[in-house]
Amino acid sequence: MRFRKSVKVCKGVKLNVSKSGASLTVAPMKGVSFNLGGKGAFLNWSIPGTGVYDRVRLDTLLKDKLGGLFDGAGQQERQEPPQQEPRTSRTRQGAAGSAKKPTSGTAKGKQAGPSDAELERIAHQEALIAIGSLTPAVSPRAMGEMDAQQAEQAVAEWLGEVQAPIEFAVQTEAVPGRRLMMVDLDLPEIENMPADRLAQLADGTLKIKKKTQKELREDYKTCVFGLGQFVAGSVMALVPAAQKVAVSAYTTRRSDKTGEAEDVFIYSVVYEREKMAAVCAQDDPCAACDGLRSRYILLASGLLKPITPYEAEELD
Repeated sequence: MRFRKSVKVCKGVKLNVSKSGASLTVAPMKGVSFNLGGKGAFLNWSIPGTGVYDRVRLDTLLKDKLGGLFDGAGQQERQEPPQQEPRTSRTRQGAAGSAKKPTSGTAKGKQAGPSDAELERIAHQEALIAIGSLTPAVSPRAMGEMDAQQAEQAVAEWLGEVQAPIEFAVQTEAVPGRRLMMVDLDLPEIENMPADRLAQLADGTLKIKKKTQKELREDYKTCVFGLGQFVAGSVMALVPAAQKVAVSAYTTRRSDKTGEAEDVFIYSVVYEREKMAAVCAQDDPCAACDGLRSRYILLASGLLKPITPYEAEELD
């Protein structure tokens, strides 16, 4: 039995139980979810098909806002109002170099094609897919003794602060006797993959086109395996005593038998510290797993079939 379990309370509400504690996830609509647990309260939102995502820690934000409101209330009453800047001074300043630049989309004579904002959006989306490139460099040798509580706490704190460009969550278990970190990785859904790409026409003009299903599946494979690589490297950096990090990644799919949404694992990879440099040097994070202990079934269509993840007892 694995150390993570999700229990469906009702539609859109799940109770997540792991060895590190329990948390509650509420998803009132597609692309929006709230998570409340020992690490705090978080708002997660995304725009399906764009790759745009953000994660906001609500408890810290409210504490900062409300605390500043009440702590500064008395001081604001005692402070004298600031002297108003002369109108002419503000007018000159606004008319200087700080004024906003006009958009280039309406410039006379501009060639047909994506605007600068659209090009920037596409570039940002491609960066989301290539999250594996953000994997930190780690020492090839494990150092020190592993303390299970400290290791799991370090990862929990990192998860609460990390600013990754794509939505994910992890549950961890430290196995000091094997110098091993077990990680269950909650993947983003394929519906959140960026749906647009740049295409160059015969006349050299760039145009934004919709990706095919094959292209979306290829992007999803690159993204989710790259995310596993990123998480494994980050955990190794946080836990120097860990020799191996086993990442088992799961996603939500609808059961063919019951019709209910359920979590299924689609890959399980054991990243070894001494091999991380070689793994990160490869362009394809999925192909990089071929030199590691791994379980995944990739169909010709690009779909990943459910698998049985590694257990700690298998990883001596």
